Amino acid sequence: MIAHVFVDAENIPPYVTFKVVGHFGREHTITKVDIIGKEETLAHKYRNLDETIYRIQNCFYGKNSADTWLCLEMVRAIIDEPNLELIIIISSDKDFLPAIKFAVDFDKKIIFVSDGASHRRLIEQLQRLNLPLAAIELKDFNLSFDPQLERLSKFFPKLTEGMKRFFMSNAHKLRFILVRRGEELFEIPFVDGMGSYYFGRLCRELNILEGRLKNFIEQNFLKLKWGRVYFMTEEELAEPRPAERLKEYFTEHAADVRKILIKHGEKVSDLDFVDGMPFEFFAYMLKANDIAGDSLAARKIAKKSLLAVRDDKVFLLTEDELEQAYYNGLDEVDKYFYDHAAEAQQIFIKHNDKLWEVPFVNGMPFAIFGKYLRQKKIIGKSASPFNTAAKSLLAVRDDKVFLMTEDELDTLQDPPDSVGEYLDTNAAGVRKISIQHNGQPFEVPFVDGMPLETFHKLLLERKIIGKKASITKVALKNSLAVRDKKVFIREEIGQ
Repeated sequence: MIAHVFVDAENIPPYVTFKVVGHFGREHTITKVDIIGKEETLAHKYRNLDETIYRIQNCFYGKNSADTWLCLEMVRAIIDEPNLELIIIISSDKDFLPAIKFAVDFDKKIIFVSDGASHRRLIEQLQRLNLPLAAIELKDFNLSFDPQLERLSKFFPKLTEGMKRFFMSNAHKLRFILVRRGEELFEIPFVDGMGSYYFGRLCRELNILEGRLKNFIEQNFLKLKWGRVYFMTEEELAEPRPAERLKEYFTEHAADVRKILIKHGEKVSDLDFVDGMPFEFFAYMLKANDIAGDSLAARKIAKKSLLAVRDDKVFLLTEDELEQAYYNGLDEVDKYFYDHAAEAQQIFIKHNDKLWEVPFVNGMPFAIFGKYLRQKKIIGKSASPFNTAAKSLLAVRDDKVFLMTEDELDTLQDPPDSVGEYLDTNAAGVRKISIQHNGQPFEVPFVDGMPLETFHKLLLERKIIGKKASITKVALKNSLAVRDKKVFIREEIGQ
């Protein structure tokens, strides 16, 4: 086709002009190239051109003078050049609609070359003017004259601006590869060494990512290294794939394959296993089943699943190892009963008028005894295990708990029904002592060695303590000693 090119030098650099003229000059016969702009915008690269083709036109002054001049030259060319078939406009402006309409009315074909930013608005304006879009071809000079970039532009409708900028800035390294999703193949743009974040984002924007990103990368003969995605080398491609090697291993050891349960978080998986299988295969198996992402996580999961990793192999635990694993999982109380299983016996514990049957070791640490009662919720966090022991016919000596001896049982006396009865019976031994509670002093009658329960009733009747207060703690804070369910003045028992 016979073509005339119009260049808006106000916003188009010379290299774009020459690239576009060179491209269309191979397809059409360009008779004239008008380069229009004010003198200061006409770069030196527009000097010394072939004057039979190129014509430099200085539009002198004015904000829109170049656009106006270009429209006038288009109209002049349409009228004065009867053989003209094609008009090529190179500009990033969109102020040529009147001239374009004039050209279309004269059956001229239009190619509008710009940076692509104004195409959508231009199309809307052309539709308002009822101009046939088939007569006007829009080209982006950033893409249309580079085969790779033109191929990339097909993906742009699905990509965000961030992904477009990434590929445009890496255009010199741009490749196109095929990836598989299930049974389907998809062509995607790719830059060798691109970050896994960008690769994952690309696959999601193109809606082709299936499953975990790491698995998707491996399935498509790519590799992930230091957070970047690369092509595999020829040597790496020649090696059997991990999935193929795992399948071969299970085939070779078919007679030894068994099912085991692997637990990770709340998920329990039933997987094939060979006792003594290479850790590499075990780790890949967990990865392929979305259980563990790396070897460190695989080791932790093996340990939690009662497996041992020795010499880069994975084994079922031996009986001794299972026993040790069980022991390591016990808390302090359970470990004590485990270590003293031969000495343990069952006894009844009384608390709040309820009976519990519990294991007991004669002479067990008082701290272990208290922790056990709290673990089993026999007593509350603030309750005293000392009182519970006393009520259960147990004696606390040297921070240990013992079954009471016959002599200790014989010394137990049933407390009188009332405090007054007890004080009357023991009138000769009654003395006045001061009891401090909640910062207030109280004077009360006291008999050295009086039953703990009678002392408790005495303080309750005089409203010195409340029902929930620990009588043992009150006694200890007031320099009184509690022994064998009786209360003594410390100085008189040598404490």
